Amino acid sequence: MAAANNTVTRKHGDNLETFSLLWLDAEVNTKEENRRAQKRLRSIINYLKIFQDQNECQQYIKSCSEQDRIVLISSGRLGKELIPQIHDLRQLSDVYIYCWDKKAYKHWAKQFSKIKGVIVSLDDLVQQITMDQKDRGKVEEPMSMNIYNASGNLDKTTTELNGHFIHSLLLIDVLIKMKSSDADKKKLIQFCKDEYYDNEPQLAVVGEFERDYKSRKALWWYTRDAFVYSMLNKALRIQNTELLLLFRFVIRDIYQRLKKYQCENLVTVYRYQAMSRDELNALHKSIGQFISINSFFSTSADRDVALRFSNRSTVSNDLHRILFEIEADPHVVKSKPFADITSLSYFRHESEILFMVGCIFRLINVYRDDSEKIWIIKMQLAENNDDDLKKLFDQLKSDYGVGENETDLQTFGNVLQYMGKYDLAEKIYSGLHDQCSSDDASFSRLCVSFGRLYKDRKDFDRSLQWFQRALDRRIRIDSSDFVYIGGLHCCIGNIHMEKNDFNQAMKCYSAAMDCYKRGNITNHRDTASLYHGIARVHYAQKQYPEALNNYQRSLDILQQNSRSTHPDAALNHSGIGDVYRVTGQHQLALNHYRTSLDIRIKSLPPQHPDIASSNKSIGLLYETTRNWKEALEYYKRAAIIYRQSLPLQQTNVTEIEKDIQRVSAKLK
Repeated sequence: MAAANNTVTRKHGDNLETFSLLWLDAEVNTKEENRRAQKRLRSIINYLKIFQDQNECQQYIKSCSEQDRIVLISSGRLGKELIPQIHDLRQLSDVYIYCWDKKAYKHWAKQFSKIKGVIVSLDDLVQQITMDQKDRGKVEEPMSMNIYNASGNLDKTTTELNGHFIHSLLLIDVLIKMKSSDADKKKLIQFCKDEYYDNEPQLAVVGEFERDYKSRKALWWYTRDAFVYSMLNKALRIQNTELLLLFRFVIRDIYQRLKKYQCENLVTVYRYQAMSRDELNALHKSIGQFISINSFFSTSADRDVALRFSNRSTVSNDLHRILFEIEADPHVVKSKPFADITSLSYFRHESEILFMVGCIFRLINVYRDDSEKIWIIKMQLAENNDDDLKKLFDQLKSDYGVGENETDLQTFGNVLQYMGKYDLAEKIYSGLHDQCSSDDASFSRLCVSFGRLYKDRKDFDRSLQWFQRALDRRIRIDSSDFVYIGGLHCCIGNIHMEKNDFNQAMKCYSAAMDCYKRGNITNHRDTASLYHGIARVHYAQKQYPEALNNYQRSLDILQQNSRSTHPDAALNHSGIGDVYRVTGQHQLALNHYRTSLDIRIKSLPPQHPDIASSNKSIGLLYETTRNWKEALEYYKRAAIIYRQSLPLQQTNVTEIEKDIQRVSAKLK
């Protein structure tokens, strides 16, 4: 129902809030009173979709994510056909039967726990949905969490979340350190006006926000049942990075308020949540691990208040009643604030303790309380003090340019690029390029970001142009910055390597070596990149002993710099695996390929192309040893990621499809 806008890239029909309202009735648009009611209903839930055909409605509901929440209004006749087919779907929250004959459907409706009522009056329908939504918005809002599996056991599905865990924390770290201006507020307001352009009640709230928003009222606005809460929560949960960028001043303001009113003593707090069997099982398997919450985490200091929400939720066959019991000590944990916001909230009767987005908890125990018929999940607020996690987090912050003080748009773009969100990263870099001149101190840094972006996109000619610009600019400003200039020679050499120009690549690597020697730089992490590049040239020229020696030298330098779990280490393990594969040492090759995959799963987002590359390497090894079934399995894993992260016409996508076809033919 939203107007088009040029601020946030959206698919047609995307809902920026968690809740959708569907109305299924053959006569839904034929009566004037129904059309008037639609406007009233949109003041409760903005996203309203109308259906006159039961099959279309069913198909739409099934296509929605399990993290979405759907409220359905249905006529009695169509409801009797549809409800049995969709009742237990996680995305279906509640159902209202709107009909003329209450007696005809009242007995039937009692079979289904999600049917909230059989209603004959439009006024009563709107009133009940209004009342129910106040609680539903809190109880049914999905909880998004990432689990960090410190054991690194590849058989555990939670391991795949490790890279997502780390990059979610990085995104928030960047956002809360970004300064904002009045222009940022105006962009968000204009976006919201476009989104709610035909929803008068919500437009009135947006207008109030435009007039009255102040940093000190950030928590009041967040807790209010309006667009800030509904849009920001979903953006955080699904990592809608463009929308988070618009909301960054609100996120920063909330962070500052929580910091100012930080709880001073140890507290025990509670939160009720309905959770699916799969979600509960994943937590059960993760006792002792770290959990990060991807949104602001609302809890209550009053256990009874939390439990009261359990009485208001609808629990179907696949859902379990969960009570989180959390111990938080501000003297132990100082990285992310939490505060009693009772006096700062729009609602002042819930004894609410709000935790900052990105808080990390240690999962202590999961057990069932049979007396209360509820599952208890005990957690403690924790620092990210796992050695591997902390090292990797700090290293990635350094790589992306995330300092301890302020960050900027380019830093945000760098994080997005490493997450594989290339389109948005390019959009940010292009905007910055339009605003700065080649004389700006930041220009060289921006050129490097462009160079890396186009390298990742396999656009090597453009990548080379940007790296060369960065090099020319840096030499002009400070020709004695040997580390930076040497690193740029390496970057340019890597591009020539990708273009199979091995002689030119070696010239660049020699220039980098000269820079490092002039600067007396021996075991700096950038020299690891140099030796990795040299190893690739030797490998391409079938000089396998020299390739192996340089891959190992690069890996040794990374280990000396405590970067053995960094994505750069994964590159070397992959290279060593390649050498062992072509020289017939297949078990050694598999060991290094698996180490590379393990590192990438822990340090990169789950859809990153490098994870696909590791899967493809393992698939190729299995194909080499004629293990067709295993080869096909790993090729398929790679294909899933490539299809989701790269354009369909991109070389990696087309090649993996050929790999799958070739191995599939062997199995016939």
